[in-house]
Amino acid sequence: MGEKCFSLSERIRILSAGTKYDSCNQTVVCHTFTPDGRCIQLYKTLMTNRCLGECLYCPNRCGREVARTSLAPDEIARITWDLYRRNAIEGLFLSSGIVGDPEKTTQKQLEVLKLLRGQGFKGYIHVRLMPGIPRDMLREVSLYANKFGVNAETTCESRYDEICPNFDYRNDILDRLKWTHEFVLKRRKEVHYGEGIVGANDTQFVVGASGEPDKEIIHTIDRFKADYGLRRPYFMSFDPVPGTPLSSNRPSPVWREARLYQVSYLLKDYGLRAKDLDIILDDKGFLPDEDPKLLLAHHNRDIFPVDVNEAPYEDLIKVPGIGPATAHRIIASRPIEGYAELASIGVVLKRARPFIKVKSRLQTRLEAFA
Repeated sequence: MGEKCFSLSERIRILSAGTKYDSCNQTVVCHTFTPDGRCIQLYKTLMTNRCLGECLYCPNRCGREVARTSLAPDEIARITWDLYRRNAIEGLFLSSGIVGDPEKTTQKQLEVLKLLRGQGFKGYIHVRLMPGIPRDMLREVSLYANKFGVNAETTCESRYDEICPNFDYRNDILDRLKWTHEFVLKRRKEVHYGEGIVGANDTQFVVGASGEPDKEIIHTIDRFKADYGLRRPYFMSFDPVPGTPLSSNRPSPVWREARLYQVSYLLKDYGLRAKDLDIILDDKGFLPDEDPKLLLAHHNRDIFPVDVNEAPYEDLIKVPGIGPATAHRIIASRPIEGYAELASIGVVLKRARPFIKVKSRLQTRLEAFA
């Protein structure tokens, strides 16, 4: 279907909706996390929803009957500035369908980045790279964007071939993840653009599109962290789109996406490896709909209770209700006199109390929480 003449507001709506499988929900303004952990709002858009890709799950796949439209680079720059000056956003998330080839599409993305930075834009810019992006253009994106990455979509070459038949997993995805890591390391040492450090790489998985179990996803994330310095994986639950080859498949439950995010934090912030999480998976390799950190604690009861005044950092962060920042605060505040003090520095007592002791005492009585 060719492009029709739509108003600017309608094009903005269509292209924001077209980001269904790009890192967050299909709204004009979305949330993301910066490399230093802050949650910020971004204007999120495709440049165009025309695409040569034949990805089986995608609403913008080639040949699907859908209203096609686009925004010019100068239009995206103007919209971004307008929202930024009204404090509605702190930056831009820019993706696109592939028109012509990855090089031509990336060139248009670069026009947006150069316009914004050339006009003094200091906000945060997150770019979704095109599969097969040329190396020199990826390097150029790294000069302007705070975060960038190419979507892996699934866990291995055979599964990728099933759902993205006209792209090559090893060449178009894995090689680009490797290059992304190289340029991240280089840029992280050099330039800052206002809202966060320049240089962070990410990828995304469409959870459930190819039938992969959670174990495969978890071990793939672990491998990507080791091989490509992956900072953050995103997960989008597969939700069948009418008019696509997977339209009759069952959707993936949203809770599965949420549990994978929790697991990814355990891998990133707690020093766990994928093999450490195998114990909480079912016999088919799937996570249950329960807090994975709490499940790990129940599977390792022999290390509890942890004495908050004596335990090292590595043991404190194993306690449900105690995260890395809270563990550091506990160590800095020692000696801890009681549970009220723990609550005041951020410990979630409702979750932590079966796994800790204070002054060699376990929490056993309700009145002790007063």
